[in-house]
Amino acid sequence: MGFNNPADPASLAFFKTNLVSTYLKSLIPQEIALVDAEVPQFLALLYQKPGEVGIKVWNVDPNSGQLTSTIGMQAIPPNAPGNAPVILVRIPKTRELLSSSGGGVPTSFNNIYTYQIQDNGSVSVVGTSPEPLPNYITVNKAGSTNNVYISRGASQVFLYTKDKSTHILTQSPSVSYPFGTYCGPNSIVVNPTEKNIFVTNTAFAPVSLSIYNQDPSSGTVTIGSGSPLTLPASPTSNDNINLHPTKNYVYTTIANIAGPIIGFAYNQDSTATAIPGSPFTPSSSYSATNVSTRTLTIDPYGRFIAFVYSDASGNRLQLLKIDSSTGALTPTGFPIGVGNAPNSLTWDESGRFIYFLSNTGGSTNQQQLEIYKVSSTGELTPSPSSPTTLGAMGAFVPSGLASVTKTMKVKPGEYP
Repeated sequence: MGFNNPADPASLAFFKTNLVSTYLKSLIPQEIALVDAEVPQFLALLYQKPGEVGIKVWNVDPNSGQLTSTIGMQAIPPNAPGNAPVILVRIPKTRELLSSSGGGVPTSFNNIYTYQIQDNGSVSVVGTSPEPLPNYITVNKAGSTNNVYISRGASQVFLYTKDKSTHILTQSPSVSYPFGTYCGPNSIVVNPTEKNIFVTNTAFAPVSLSIYNQDPSSGTVTIGSGSPLTLPASPTSNDNINLHPTKNYVYTTIANIAGPIIGFAYNQDSTATAIPGSPFTPSSSYSATNVSTRTLTIDPYGRFIAFVYSDASGNRLQLLKIDSSTGALTPTGFPIGVGNAPNSLTWDESGRFIYFLSNTGGSTNQQQLEIYKVSSTGELTPSPSSPTTLGAMGAFVPSGLASVTKTMKVKPGEYP
């Protein structure tokens, strides 16, 4: 060993060599391990106008939310999307959409259509399943099964399975389906395990939220011992049930002037207790004086709830922070003024953008689309494309929104 021996850790030569090596490594960019994330790609709008129905599609800039028109789909009834399209649902982690059409004559037009959005934004029908007009359609938002749940008629819930190759829906042969629920089911969701099914009911008494137990192995469905959960006011019908993505919290909107958002903590056995502070008001400045349009959606990462509503001061968009330990909601910042009759609130799977429909009212009477970017701290910034004019209120009828993301490799922390 020697003072100038680079192999001797105690030598000056070793120290100098190691120092130079460390410095040179610092000059070379280190490879960053990328992670999978959902990134905004398309926004689809189901619409009707005189003599035509269709699906309009935009490319979404993943950074700003700027919209760029694509080919989309236009059709003359009775071609898809049919003569009276309602409801637009995305199959998670895919470019597939479901919509229903019906309520017209002849009843052979009553179908659930499966669509595929192509790379260029064009839309094609890939499956048609005969089905009377449903009240509501939902899928497992975790995308782990091909099950499609439908509420139809006065008080029934049906289960369908979507074939991966034909995209056709087949009604479940399970003796538990269809199962009866309370009158007027208007919204239905399932949790990722599909062990719990949530249904709100608006007709007759009680106006309620019911939680059902499903045994995935046998398919049997039974109502939870604590259901129905009687609500202080009728649930609204704007996609009003929302589940926290990682916690057992369920939120719904109700036509309660004083507190329009109600939340429960639920258990696997379908029992539930009210979240502390529920029902919640959207902000300290909230001053509703009559029942008005209300709809909410939850951040796919479980940080916030977005709520659009009309109160005595106008039309508002508000974010509320979710306390992960209790489920309680706290307003963030101040409500943002938006257009009239806000509805169809949609939070994309990337967690980056919120979309909803509204109108200008007054002398212009235009249907419009509003887009807001959400920061990690809950700050809202309008997209350069917000608002996007869709058409005159009497001639253009929006029927549903669906955001489509794609899975990409991104830097850690880039999304959400």
